[in-house]
Amino acid sequence: MRPVRTSALVGLLVLALAAAGCSSSTSRTSGDTTASASPSTAAARPILVTRGWGVVDGMLSVVVKNTTGRTLRGAEAVIEARDDDDVLVATSLGGAGDECCPVVDLPPGQEFGFYVDIGAAASTISRVDVSYRNVSWTPVADAPRNSLTARPVRLRATGRGTVVVADVRNSGPMVAQASVQALLTGPDGDFLAVVAGRWSCFSRGRHEIRMQLLHPVPAGTTASRVVIHPLADDPDTTPTTCAGPARKG
Repeated sequence: MRPVRTSALVGLLVLALAAAGCSSSTSRTSGDTTASASPSTAAARPILVTRGWGVVDGMLSVVVKNTTGRTLRGAEAVIEARDDDDVLVATSLGGAGDECCPVVDLPPGQEFGFYVDIGAAASTISRVDVSYRNVSWTPVADAPRNSLTARPVRLRATGRGTVVVADVRNSGPMVAQASVQALLTGPDGDFLAVVAGRWSCFSRGRHEIRMQLLHPVPAGTTASRVVIHPLADDPDTTPTTCAGPARKG
């Protein structure tokens, strides 16, 4: 398996992932290849480190990590996928509103996943390039404290794809909104896919949530870890009222 060459540009995901393309699966992992900023980005140094990418059922997923000492307040990532001949197979740009791929309030040391539904052409990908634009950082004094931890409990196939059950614990006061992502590992041990979403109203204590990926995964796939962090700002500018159990945001 060849190492990945990446250059970086990535964004946020949603809980429900639309089904598309073939039913084959592919994955690639890299060392800590540093992502470089795009020319439109004001940052003068690397932003995030790309840890690996994978393809399952026509969906490309990329996992990155904030290796800086600051919280990334926001950035927009552009993902480009190329084949062995360096021909562009797919890009996250050009969709309706170019929604893919924002990342918000990513703390130091935290991983984050992005996805792009490509379809059958995903099986031809051999290289993934990622770059960032519109980058902003949170002042250290304003960075939200993360009182949330999470772990995968089980993964099961359903008629609509795959469900990850996760255990979330909050050791602090109510968290109005959080980003939750399950990172899946394929039977070969490589990163395969991400299941993600925004969740609301994590009161102090334990919560069990179910996250659905609308794609089948190969037998032997596991949920290797669940990453979670609070969101300081509601992207929809709609106040969150917490009067019940944790729910999808």
